[in-house]
Amino acid sequence: MAAMLTGCSASEDQEYATPDSLCGVSVKSDHLTPFLPPGKKVSSQQSSPNGGADRCKISVDGNPVIIAGQIWWDERDSVINVANVHARVEPDHITDDKKYLYSGTGAVGRSDGCTDSEHPDQNLFTTIQVFTSEADDTPAMKSLIKKYTEEIEGSSACLSGQEASKG
Repeated sequence: MAAMLTGCSASEDQEYATPDSLCGVSVKSDHLTPFLPPGKKVSSQQSSPNGGADRCKISVDGNPVIIAGQIWWDERDSVINVANVHARVEPDHITDDKKYLYSGTGAVGRSDGCTDSEHPDQNLFTTIQVFTSEADDTPAMKSLIKKYTEEIEGSSACLSGQEASKG
């Protein structure tokens, strides 16, 4: 887990290194910094709450601050449908191609080209939820969801047509 939490940047109030991944999904630490509060220790925990979802919870001093997810969802549904069932994901902005929905505290992305024989007629969506009350950065969230989704699309899980990677 230590390798997943390495990074080189930290704010003055952060006594921890900013992660450069979300449970093995590479993202620049700069993408996460706007959503991380001051604190002493950062940790991550990965879970698979059901057969079609993987989640990564980032905590600071034991308090959950970011939950990133990958979820198989009906291919006919949109990012709006997925956003409607995720806390902190407000439908403030949708990209022209309707691939991303985002606000300052959450986002949903729709992957391109991901298939899975265990999830026929479904598409892989990505989600980010931020639970830090002082974090609200719409441009940073747009960048984060795009990067996270692109990394998932380029992963062996998506390219091989297997279930979402667990790291």
